[in-house]
Amino acid sequence: MDNHHINNHICNNHQRAERNFCTRLEKELSYCDMCDNKCINEHGGDVYVANIEKAAYNNRNYRESVWTGKYLQMTLMSIPRSQSIGIEMHDDTDQFIRVEHGTALLVIGNDSTCLSDKKKLYKGDAVLVPAGVWHDIMNIGKCPLKLSSIYAPPHHPKCTVEKNKR
Repeated sequence: MDNHHINNHICNNHQRAERNFCTRLEKELSYCDMCDNKCINEHGGDVYVANIEKAAYNNRNYRESVWTGKYLQMTLMSIPRSQSIGIEMHDDTDQFIRVEHGTALLVIGNDSTCLSDKKKLYKGDAVLVPAGVWHDIMNIGKCPLKLSSIYAPPHHPKCTVEKNKR
């Protein structure tokens, strides 16, 4: 939904009760951010508005790039039980990872063969991983692990969907 549509919607309904307007607008925006796995940029807008927790919970793909800007990118991930994102390190990309649903184990270190620092993560926990640091996040819960991740600068191709981990 572009800004022009939102502004017209607000103007056309300004005399209605704010409660009714908010309810209707929330329905119109719900899951427009996912749009059957189409990138938000296909809508012609540069602004991404979403309930990330809800979008991540409903994501069934291993990784989905939902928005890519000039300087950063947002992806959503769904990690099956007893699986992990895989040991990785990004040379030139800082990463923010947030647990949206589930329980995880973060392992981190300066060498791919020695990830000695460990931390249990729960819903709402976030990890900031600087470029050059090796890390992995494992699903240690009973349900799929749902993550949101922001890369700066962008790391994955724009508007991609990875159905399987490898």
